[in-house]
Amino acid sequence: MDKKKIVVVGAGVTGLTVAYRLLKSGGNFEVVVLESEKQTGGKLKTSRFAGLLLDEGADAFLARVPWAKDLFDEIGISEEFVSPSSRSASIWINGSLEPLPSPNVLGIPLDPDSLPSQLLNSDDALKIKQGGKPSKAIPEGTDVSIGSLIRDCVGDSVFELFVDPLLGGINAGVVDEMSCETMAPQLLEAARHEEGLITALREAQQNSDPESPVFYTHPNGMGHIVEKLTEQISGSIRKDSNVVSINHTNKQWVLETNTGSETADAVVLATSAQNAAKLLTSVSPTSSSRLSDIEHASVSLVSFAFKNSDINIPKDQSGFLVPRSAGMLMTACSFSGNKWAHLDDGSQTLIRVSSGRADDQRHDRLSDEELVEHLTDDLAVTLGLDSQPLEFRVTRWPTALAQFKIGHSQRMKETIDLLADEAPGVFISGSYHFGVGIPASVRSGNEAAVSVIEKFGTN
Repeated sequence: MDKKKIVVVGAGVTGLTVAYRLLKSGGNFEVVVLESEKQTGGKLKTSRFAGLLLDEGADAFLARVPWAKDLFDEIGISEEFVSPSSRSASIWINGSLEPLPSPNVLGIPLDPDSLPSQLLNSDDALKIKQGGKPSKAIPEGTDVSIGSLIRDCVGDSVFELFVDPLLGGINAGVVDEMSCETMAPQLLEAARHEEGLITALREAQQNSDPESPVFYTHPNGMGHIVEKLTEQISGSIRKDSNVVSINHTNKQWVLETNTGSETADAVVLATSAQNAAKLLTSVSPTSSSRLSDIEHASVSLVSFAFKNSDINIPKDQSGFLVPRSAGMLMTACSFSGNKWAHLDDGSQTLIRVSSGRADDQRHDRLSDEELVEHLTDDLAVTLGLDSQPLEFRVTRWPTALAQFKIGHSQRMKETIDLLADEAPGVFISGSYHFGVGIPASVRSGNEAAVSVIEKFGTN
């Protein structure tokens, strides 16, 4: 039986996952991965900064969801992972750093008495004590915004002080518009509990191990994970291969690249939604249009190195969040050396400062020098820093983070169905599918591989 040739476009973690799953499936597949850049990994990138290996994008992945951890178990690197040294974080409120409530779930305090009395109004505190019941039932299969759910169950102050800065920082989004089904399905399920959201979250927490890691990273950075995954399929990858169009002829797909043509029995577009939309314009205009409709936010990340003697940060703190009401350019600040023991060399303090929201793109209009100046000013306000950094590095991620609006999951299902009708043999996957983060990207890659295997079989 002739091998079926599958071309995967994109060698980020999603595309690498697709290729790995196909090659390990036992199916009769020839797999080719076309990557436009000189390196694999996409937005997972580690480089040397201030003498240490520091991530320029995501610096960890969730440990309590299966997909990424399962994949890394398979390629034999899970024993190398480390968890954060510090798990305490703060939030900038009314001109000072206040600890995030403990215990909390996605910023939602489970005990109102754990907060300073002036932070929550009495009505919101009462809602928490009474279990956080929504004003009306949320039927199964119904999606709502995270903002409307939290405001209804536990009040505006909880949402604006804690939930919005935390969840809004994850994908630089507007949480009042964010799909709960996609971004926080556990909250949607909890809100359906007969005794309310808070009651359900408390019960779930009681049944979990508080000492189990929430996040993992690798001491050599997330780029090391990319390297190990790349090694598994290295013979299938072609770098510097930019796909510019896809067409169908003679029962095969033809991909035009900067270096020539490539034919395939099936194609998996493991790219951004914007790039997938461009490539699908001629073969599936409807799904192309739908992917084009997915909004994205740009973010900028500045890494700083300060002398230890110039900065005083409590060792038990991993960083802090900044609510949009503060009006700062900074959205979050991570104390890398506190968070990860391998980034503490004893002489300097590494800090990663984030900026950019879907509704705040001021950072895009600033030069690198201006961006650093503005964020240094924000650090002076929040941390009292009055010294210059030893070193800094600016990393920009334009249109990097998909925005998951209400009903996103249903729209994605419809888009995939439309694509199957208009361009059978072409599949999509990526970070715009199941939500942000490495596990969600791996999950998308898994499902795309399953779809290919189901079409062609394993024999």
